[in-house]
Amino acid sequence: MGDAYPRIGGRLRRLIDLRREPDGAVVGWLEDDFHHFGVTIEHRDGVMTDVRAVAVRAPFTTCPAATSGLKGMIGHALAARSTEIGRMVPMRRQCTHMFDLAGLAMAHAATGRPHRRYEALVEDREIAAWEQGHRRLLGAGAATLLRDGVPVLSWQIDRRAITGPADWAGQPLVEGFRERTEAMDVEAAEDATVLRRAVMVAAGRTLDPDLYPTARDRGQSGVCYTFLEENRDQGLRNFGSTLNYEDSAEGMLSHLAERP
Repeated sequence: MGDAYPRIGGRLRRLIDLRREPDGAVVGWLEDDFHHFGVTIEHRDGVMTDVRAVAVRAPFTTCPAATSGLKGMIGHALAARSTEIGRMVPMRRQCTHMFDLAGLAMAHAATGRPHRRYEALVEDREIAAWEQGHRRLLGAGAATLLRDGVPVLSWQIDRRAITGPADWAGQPLVEGFRERTEAMDVEAAEDATVLRRAVMVAAGRTLDPDLYPTARDRGQSGVCYTFLEENRDQGLRNFGSTLNYEDSAEGMLSHLAERP
């Protein structure tokens, strides 16, 4: 485990844990190198009655303020497809990762599953080229998703596309990805959505986030709550908040017994 950037020879590890409580509420927790968030969804008669979220560890000081945006889910019916959250609240005005987690928790509640855990592992990739706004184009690598400890999806990736296995080869990670997963079986679509986000997050291991004091300095714009124009200057870097779980999941999801 090292602190040098870009990280080489390791992997991003992302854990997502979803559980149904005795009263039917669903609690979800997510953690990786950069984020540690929790969500609780309460519901009655198939309709969401409360949504709460907490940011234990986040890249910027403004990230916790995004928790309130998920309240827009209240009053909507539960949906078994996690991406249906996008019909309830505007994604770009949320924290991307709390948004994803809330969608997964909603789907977990809709299906009535007792417990599920995802573990995504994305190999470090070398920087192939630099683009505007500190964006990196990354070379070849691999990504794997385990669901409840069992491998369910594995991709070879290069640049911004999946190159293998054959049934995924040629699929861009951005253009057309959502259209493809929306046409898939709900379970398979959820797996693919979780792994794709982990691939995107893993790119962060190529660049020291402490180099950028504010969200505006980071160079991105409009991709989430913190990077909205009105928040970019107020979003101050939480220096030293990045961890490295490439070697082990030990210590991750330390708030698992809690309910946001």
